[in-house]
Amino acid sequence: MPPTEFDDVSACVDRIVDRLGHDITVATPLGLGKPNHLLNELVERALADPSLDLTIWTALTLSEPGWESDLERRLVEPLGERLFDGYPAIRYDELLREGDLPENIDVHQFYFPPGDFLGNPDAQQHHHSVNYTHAARAVATADVNLLVQLVGVGERDGERWFNLGSNPDLSHEVIEMLREQHAGGDEAMVVGQVNRNMPFMYGEAPIDPGEFDAVLDDPAYDFPLVGPPHLPVSTDEHAIALRVSALVRDGGTLQIGIGSLGDAIGAAIELRDQHNDVYTDAIEALGVPEDCPDLLADWGGRDPFDEGLYAASEMVVETFLHLHEAGILSREVYDDIHIQRLVDEGIVADGIDLSALDALVEMGAIDEALAPADVAYLREWGVFRDAVAYDAGELRVDGETCPADLSDEEARSVIASHALGDGLANGRVCHGGFFLGSQDLYEQFREMDETERRRFSMRSVQFTNQLRRGGDLARLQRRDARFINTGMKATVTGAVVSDGLADNRVISGVGGQFDFVNMAQELDDGRSVILVRATRETSDGGVESNIVWNYGHITIPRHLRDIVVTEYGVADLRDRSDAAVIKEMVKVADSRFQADLVEQAKAAGKLPEDWSIPPAYRDNYPETIESALEPYDDHLPRFPLGTALTEEEQALARGLRTLQRQVSRLPSSVGAVPSAVESLPSAVGSLGSVGKGLLVPEAARPYLERMELDEPTTRQERVYRHLVAYALAEADAI
Repeated sequence: MPPTEFDDVSACVDRIVDRLGHDITVATPLGLGKPNHLLNELVERALADPSLDLTIWTALTLSEPGWESDLERRLVEPLGERLFDGYPAIRYDELLREGDLPENIDVHQFYFPPGDFLGNPDAQQHHHSVNYTHAARAVATADVNLLVQLVGVGERDGERWFNLGSNPDLSHEVIEMLREQHAGGDEAMVVGQVNRNMPFMYGEAPIDPGEFDAVLDDPAYDFPLVGPPHLPVSTDEHAIALRVSALVRDGGTLQIGIGSLGDAIGAAIELRDQHNDVYTDAIEALGVPEDCPDLLADWGGRDPFDEGLYAASEMVVETFLHLHEAGILSREVYDDIHIQRLVDEGIVADGIDLSALDALVEMGAIDEALAPADVAYLREWGVFRDAVAYDAGELRVDGETCPADLSDEEARSVIASHALGDGLANGRVCHGGFFLGSQDLYEQFREMDETERRRFSMRSVQFTNQLRRGGDLARLQRRDARFINTGMKATVTGAVVSDGLADNRVISGVGGQFDFVNMAQELDDGRSVILVRATRETSDGGVESNIVWNYGHITIPRHLRDIVVTEYGVADLRDRSDAAVIKEMVKVADSRFQADLVEQAKAAGKLPEDWSIPPAYRDNYPETIESALEPYDDHLPRFPLGTALTEEEQALARGLRTLQRQVSRLPSSVGAVPSAVESLPSAVGSLGSVGKGLLVPEAARPYLERMELDEPTTRQERVYRHLVAYALAEADAI
């Protein structure tokens, strides 16, 4: 039965409240999948009526970036307005951030925007630490009675269909759960909000309108899809990415996440493929071949990509589209185990001939005496041309007729001459659970023709993040898989910290990382690669190691240790003893901290007393990496996928980060100038008292205009003016 359609959000929510009453527990997808208008109207109803209990289950709510000081506002606010222009702010997120959620509204999340809720007790107390593949189960235990989702709309076989677009990751499981709940006598609803900006995707994204109870559909509610801007890639991140790219095998499978490291990995893979001489020189300058020769020989490669790569990832990142355009993400897989085996066994390597049909008969995919279903199957996968027709036991094509029997020699001759396709059809270069990125990503998907868009198949995370649902087919597709994820810290025994702090405050969430690390252990030729920057800057302007003896919170346990990569090297940990693992981890640590790690290991009896750090790993310093990669600067772009930041904004961001590092009272964890700038040390603050008499370089004027500080009128603005000029100079921006 078709859903009830509404062109007014208030009327649509009236229907929800009428059916579900005043106790509503709503699930809504992460990221782009949220129907902002529906959610906001539900929240407003609960704000106006304390008797309406509203509980929201979700992850990763997108919101315009905030600020903690006037100086930070001057940089961030115009950028946020530009990136989020036309995007309706999500009301529950605003209330949660402000600490103003009323008692009748609860928000439960299993993934935060990284770092956003460290100081928010409500968010911390309502966080659920679950693997991505277990999130639907967690929702089921919460007695959810409503799913609301943003959907695309289009045609399928001439009929109007809705589309889960960016987020088929969990929705099918939740819909099935709600349908079973309703069949058991409990009220439950599935409600969509149409957004014509949502690309119409394929795989498990198309959805019968009958799955919805109600749909909000009016162009007035369309809004732009948004996402985080690309962050600049630092030299140490390029070093990590170059090392990782040598662990990727041609013809293999790739999973990466969003962020500057993901962008850098894409750039390194493209450099390997398209400028292999430069690439080879760069990895040799880093010492990659000498660092892990056995690992590269057995698991990686350094040559261009001939067969290409396939992506199997919970998240379809923009890097995948970039690699596809470059002809690297080009290894097609097939969602049929028999067709996949034809490919893997090389039966169709030189085109389709009768041996492919014989192999399919032997596999049991088709009968020798072809039935209508067999002919349709062969057409679907391109083994037969679309023109081949079945008619009463015969095949008809190009005016020729023959028995539909592969044991008949005459039929085999006609089939070989007229029926066989030019190549397999319906191959996929990417299976993904959701997508999120810049406007360019969404525009690329919208502009793709249907055939090309079908190659990016959107699936549930029950398929992308584990092997249970895909079974043997998934194992065949995911050959030589490299699951590449980022950690904040790693212990010397190989445990990884990715989502929280030692005091149990949550930074983000485990998401799918554990799923992928575990899947790497289950695949004979799969490897998990965890990327960890060797050091971090502390709030007092110092530096601490991210390779630590131990830590009070762990995301990935040490028994799943595999490969860890820092800017200084590759640590191969799988199946090694504790002593061997500690040696590997010390080798990739910053040299300022190696001796202390060795001392602790020896004190605990985990390293031989006579072991010493190999000479090749005693020069692990930032300047070593800078010097090694300096000749290749032109091939290591700061923004591999472009950026929404203007040149002035890029320089200002660098400058203010430099200022932040130099002023010890400014925290460095969030990458922006916070409110503590109002209490700068007197040596800097005194600029304000004589500000009118100090000269500011003319080169700083465009940047000061961007910050609305070119003509200061208050003492504070004069202080800011000189701070910005100083920061730009220190960062060599002027």
